[in-house]
Amino acid sequence: MVYPLLNTLRCKRCKHIWKIGDEEYSTCRCPDLDPSLRVRKKIDPLEVRMEKRLNACLTRSGGKFCLATMTWQAGDISRELFRSYLKQCVTSRTLAETKDHYGRTWYFR
Repeated sequence: MVYPLLNTLRCKRCKHIWKIGDEEYSTCRCPDLDPSLRVRKKIDPLEVRMEKRLNACLTRSGGKFCLATMTWQAGDISRELFRSYLKQCVTSRTLAETKDHYGRTWYFR
């Protein structure tokens, strides 16, 4: 009961009167807090998000994909960052790459 100690009968958030009777105080009828003030969910680390994006690309295209032929969805991972991740996967031999006769690079497992 902080509000009676402040000598006020109004809620500081919604300005409703708190006092019902002579000595009884009700609870505030404020709506929920602003969604921007809520606790946001934890996001995955960058490495995990890159792996999820790679798996999504592989499953969507049947196990083989090319960055030049697919449309890039704007999000938290840029195309250049994903391309550098693909190069790391190729050097660590978790992913293979080939070039077709048009000069496009295809990635597959």
